[in-house]
Amino acid sequence: MTFIWFIIWLIANNVGANEPLQADPVNVWTGTLILAVALDLAGAHAATVSRRDR
Repeated sequence: MTFIWFIIWLIANNVGANEPLQADPVNVWTGTLILAVALDLAGAHAATVSRRDR
C-alpha cells in the first residue's frame, strides 16, 4: 500500500504542481501517507495473529 502511495505521489509531484510533504500542518499527501503506513502495519499484524491462532 505504501509503495502504491509513493508511485501515485511521484506521478502527481512530477506531472502536476509541486506537492511537498508537510507535517506542520499535515497536508492531504502526508495524511494519506500516514494512513497507508497504518494499513500496512495493521495488515502485517493481522497476518501474524491469524497464523498464531492455527
